[in-house]
Amino acid sequence: METISYLIEKPVVFIDINFSIRGMSRTDEITDPSWNFAISKGFCSHEFIFEIVNIEEVKRFPKDRTPYVVGLESESKVLVSPVIIRGKYAGAMVMFFENTEVTNQHLELLLLANEVLTEIILKIPMYKYIRGNMNEGILMDLIEGRDKENADFKSWVLESELNSSNNLCVLVSEQNDANPYQEVIKDSLCDDLHHVFPKSHAIFYGNQMVVLCMDLEKTKTEKGISRLKNFIEKHALRIGMSDFFQGIENFQTYYFQAEAAIRIGAIIDENKSFFSYGDYKFYHLLEKGIGNSGANLKEFVQRGLLTLEKYDRQHQSELFYTLNTLIDYGCNYKVTCEALHIHRNTLSYRIDRIKSLTQLELTTPKVQFDLAYSFQILEFLKHK
Repeated sequence: METISYLIEKPVVFIDINFSIRGMSRTDEITDPSWNFAISKGFCSHEFIFEIVNIEEVKRFPKDRTPYVVGLESESKVLVSPVIIRGKYAGAMVMFFENTEVTNQHLELLLLANEVLTEIILKIPMYKYIRGNMNEGILMDLIEGRDKENADFKSWVLESELNSSNNLCVLVSEQNDANPYQEVIKDSLCDDLHHVFPKSHAIFYGNQMVVLCMDLEKTKTEKGISRLKNFIEKHALRIGMSDFFQGIENFQTYYFQAEAAIRIGAIIDENKSFFSYGDYKFYHLLEKGIGNSGANLKEFVQRGLLTLEKYDRQHQSELFYTLNTLIDYGCNYKVTCEALHIHRNTLSYRIDRIKSLTQLELTTPKVQFDLAYSFQILEFLKHK
């Protein structure tokens, strides 16, 4: 940037596809107010972007580096040369003119500088994140509920690397200390994550890293989750995982799932670091249904469980926990005995005692369902 600016004696700026300013020289000579504001902030304002994207040349989304002239509000002008990397638009080089005409020499030197810049970028390992800017912009807009209904949205997705519709899921990651991610570790996180899920795209949103995982084979997900847990331990993270879904336009819904999984899971199971939404879906339903008040929720609990709780407190027994484990394992006696580390005769005795106290027929599917959601309501209320 400094070399081309020195040769041509004009200010030059490089902006990426996300309208962030990545390089600049001689900017003290720029007089246009919008550009001065953008340079001071390091990125262009929404208003300025709106003005730029409505320029006819930009609307055509040029596929080559041929420079074109754009007039500015301050009556000066800029020469814009799109940066094209591997056939994809990746940003633009902008040369500023004030009180001088654009000549063929300017065009040729800016085009040459563009080609040199492209070769430099291609040799930088971090190049992949420059391509990721379009992907990041789309995911950010989806999280915040923008642009999904925009007529151009589908074409934006097709231009990006997000045009996959099958076996998608969302991960939301937070550091255990709940502080925003430090810039110095973002790149390391992204690199390590690509080893776990090669087809993934990450953005940093507040104190979260939000990841779209694409084309996952459900049969191999268990192996991927094992690698993910190693990733979690290495970086001291908590991660929530959404259900699988289809269609990138549904990204926001499943972001909310992953966000709910990590938020609720960290409360219910504070010693865990990986939270699958399926394990916390019922708690999320309760949360959405009652808001911050759980005062009347206990009315929906199977009354027999309250009887067991009271009995256990008075007799220092474990009937409530035994029944909870039995229901969790689908009333499978063998697995329940293994989980509780007790003999089958001990389990049979406890179940007979439970039946006597509650008058419940535990083999009935409806009773099992009532007990399953009642246990979850009580667990939810324990943490309110």
